[in-house]
Amino acid sequence: MNTPSKIDFTKTTDRVLSSEGKRLKMGYTTGACATAAAKAALLVMLSPDQKTRLLNEGIEILNTEGTSLTLPIADIVLHEKDSCSCTIIKDAGDDYDVTSGLEIIADVKLIKTFNYIKIEGGEGVGRVTKPGLQCPVGSAAINPTPLQMLKDNLNAIKPNHLGVEVLIRVPEGLEISKKTFNERLGVQGGISIIGTTGIVKPMSEDAFMASIHAEIKQKYTLCPDLLVLVPGKHGENFCFNALNKHNLNINRDQIVQMSNFVGFSLQSAVSLGFKKILLVGHVGKLVKIAGGIFNTHSKVADAKSEIICCQLALDRAPLELIEACFNANTTDEISDLLYETVYLKSFQTLTQRAKSKCEVYIHDAAQIDIIMYDMKSRVLGDTHD
Repeated sequence: MNTPSKIDFTKTTDRVLSSEGKRLKMGYTTGACATAAAKAALLVMLSPDQKTRLLNEGIEILNTEGTSLTLPIADIVLHEKDSCSCTIIKDAGDDYDVTSGLEIIADVKLIKTFNYIKIEGGEGVGRVTKPGLQCPVGSAAINPTPLQMLKDNLNAIKPNHLGVEVLIRVPEGLEISKKTFNERLGVQGGISIIGTTGIVKPMSEDAFMASIHAEIKQKYTLCPDLLVLVPGKHGENFCFNALNKHNLNINRDQIVQMSNFVGFSLQSAVSLGFKKILLVGHVGKLVKIAGGIFNTHSKVADAKSEIICCQLALDRAPLELIEACFNANTTDEISDLLYETVYLKSFQTLTQRAKSKCEVYIHDAAQIDIIMYDMKSRVLGDTHD
């Protein structure tokens, strides 16, 4: 599903994606909500007469890719000339999301500090208690991309001679977080503020797979020599920011985001005629293929730690190291544990095993290569020449 360059979420027609005769409604992330709420609050402090227009028309923000998103506003309260709160209601569209309907509130203060922005999480925003996540231990669970989106949108309208303090609150965040994986991952006390693009695309499986097939078909027309399959935007960005520094020369006409549908995407590519396929993705997703898992959604199978620890045992790693990896919070924490040891080679073995599993899956109908990386952009396994 291609993303428009401008989406007005206050208009129903702008929110609809069509695929194979189905109409699916897009939504917006908690990160987009936090950004929109903070920007609207700051705008009203700078120009109080903007309040009525914003409540009627919504607030426009830019995501980190430059896409314009306009979100509806639920409430704006100007406490005093240098303090304002704005509420955005999270709406996931037709995607199932337990955070949909939550109030995301930004309390914004203007301070007399030159060119300063501070963003913090308050009530209902979780705090990171374990290593291996994208946020440092002890910090609010506001992921790097939405944090950058917040800063960029505030900097665009903030006078340089003033500073801004932002507190993001989610009043029902603690209760809703009990329905997520946050506590298990090491995020306590609330939900996470997340989102790579600010946009939630609907996840009806049939429609999603149909759109993947259509995009693979288009890529074959444009560039039949090589298809690059990535789980999502992180994988796509890694191709451009990291791999192309090593002269791999991947371009957008070769890349398709397959989400969790590894097996379907491979079969689709082979059926359309591709003979060379490169899978590029975070180790937490692609290492599952080494265990024969071709739908990588955590609700289908979440055996990544078990797969890695099995390989470490086969590689005769010390029991203490295997136990540390098994009890690690994330695969990024595992990569940190192994990176300076001889057992980093286990990732390369698993990457090779994943390649073999893929080739068996498609009956050797195409040449498969795989590149796995961690969130520090370190290549952990690479079967590509």
